[in-house]
Amino acid sequence: MKKFLFLGMLLPSFVLAMHHKSEPIIFYLDLDIAEGKSAEVNEFVDYLVTTVKKTEPKTMYYKYWISEDKKKVSLMEIYHSNEDALFHMNAFANAPHRDKFLETFLVTNFQVLGDTNDELKSAMKAYTEDHRTLINGFKRKK
Repeated sequence: MKKFLFLGMLLPSFVLAMHHKSEPIIFYLDLDIAEGKSAEVNEFVDYLVTTVKKTEPKTMYYKYWISEDKKKVSLMEIYHSNEDALFHMNAFANAPHRDKFLETFLVTNFQVLGDTNDELKSAMKAYTEDHRTLINGFKRKK
């Protein structure tokens, strides 16, 4: 429930910043930190953020949050379009850090929010099939 409240508070500011033609594609992941990996998480996340920022100019938002007990991480990624999200998925599939990511983090939940096309769904099959489309909502103007 806290997750959805957080997303409800956070997403309006991103959606308002979007072009009015389309809604963003949002990746929301809950991750457990693998046994024996917690000491290296901060340094690894710093590397991931730097790498994505440098190599994926169309990634709008890419942030990690860690629990107080250092056992769980949440990751949120926001893309302008299916094409931008697909670019990220292809980059991740071929990244030198892909295996380390999958050894460091155990994905417990991976939701894709937005109107995902078949190409993106196919590219994500190995990671998630939980695609959710918007059924209702609003965005306020200031």
